[in-house]
Amino acid sequence: MTSLRLALPLVVGALLASVSLTSCSADASSAPAPAPTTSSSGTADAAPAAAALDPMEEDRSAAAVCGQLSALSTIALNASDGRSRGVLSDAQYEALIAAERFGYEHLSSSDERLDDAIDYALEYLDAHPAPASGPALEDNAEWELVGRTLNTACQQAGSNVVATAQNGG
Repeated sequence: MTSLRLALPLVVGALLASVSLTSCSADASSAPAPAPTTSSSGTADAAPAAAALDPMEEDRSAAAVCGQLSALSTIALNASDGRSRGVLSDAQYEALIAAERFGYEHLSSSDERLDDAIDYALEYLDAHPAPASGPALEDNAEWELVGRTLNTACQQAGSNVVATAQNGG
């Protein structure tokens, strides 16, 4: 069994990779090339650049955002489990919860079904700033309601939020 101390960099790396992968749209090779137009003189003119898709534009679709929420939920679940089993120190736990908060603070969606839930989460975070010391998010009923609201919005948008437990399940 792998120690969470050894797996901690992997969890943080997985979050960063997940956010990176879900925030990128299709690569340039899959984007349709703009069709050239022919002028009356018979020469081909390039299609307007605005028609081309930017491969570096953030993917703000429901599927991408709900994937980010899955990664954040996975971090929170494994951080809490690791702390309760004594394999994470308080400092390690707090670092993971700070990374989780950072992810929530940067949620943004182009899907109207998620907008209100994300706004609700951001309002909660604004009203409950991270303390100077201790966990950046409190595990309380209000925060659980924020999570349920985000999960429900994802389900209504046709996506699921799934947390993956490292141990026990």
